[in-house]
Amino acid sequence: MEGAGRPELLTGWQNGRPIPGEKRKKRMNELKRIENELINKAVKGDGKAFDKLIRKYDRQIMNLLLNILKNEDDASDAYQNTFIKVYNSLGQFNRESSFYTWVYRIAVNTAYSFYNKRSDHAEFDEEIHSSKETQDLQIAGELELSDEEKREMVKKEIEKLSLQQKTVVYMKSFEGMKFKEIAEAMSLNEGTVKKYFFRAVENIKNNIEI
Repeated sequence: MEGAGRPELLTGWQNGRPIPGEKRKKRMNELKRIENELINKAVKGDGKAFDKLIRKYDRQIMNLLLNILKNEDDASDAYQNTFIKVYNSLGQFNRESSFYTWVYRIAVNTAYSFYNKRSDHAEFDEEIHSSKETQDLQIAGELELSDEEKREMVKKEIEKLSLQQKTVVYMKSFEGMKFKEIAEAMSLNEGTVKKYFFRAVENIKNNIEI
């Protein structure tokens, strides 16, 4: 009979069966609750809780540090310093921002400190550079060049950007972070972050001259 299934579906909805959007929201709230529990335990000195807390972000943080410092030894040292600072400052995390962006802010500040102390600003590490080929193509995706041309030209142009521009480009194009999250992580206002990003992309386009 036409429409026979509808009453059952409506009953299910009225009985509180979550729609997909509600499921996602419930899942996010549950993850936030678990994260807060881990933070509370870590603040009290629970090392295992701290390990679980940072496990989600350690690879992303290391990639960020490699992108800024271009040197595996410095990035490794900065990585250790970052999470020592995170551990020691955990009790000061006010939870107004996300834990993710708070950790990123500490990582960025640590990386900049290492970068500024380094007298020679070490040459670009080709091994790290070659591992970023796919990422370089992402930022150049709209340029009408062959893959190899894109890769080589964009590599050179990204290296000409200021340290702040390179950091914003990495977070936006490679990590998929929102401008608001980047602003929080870099302790900048959102408008400044947008200027860094769009100026960087414009510089790359203009210098490649397409």
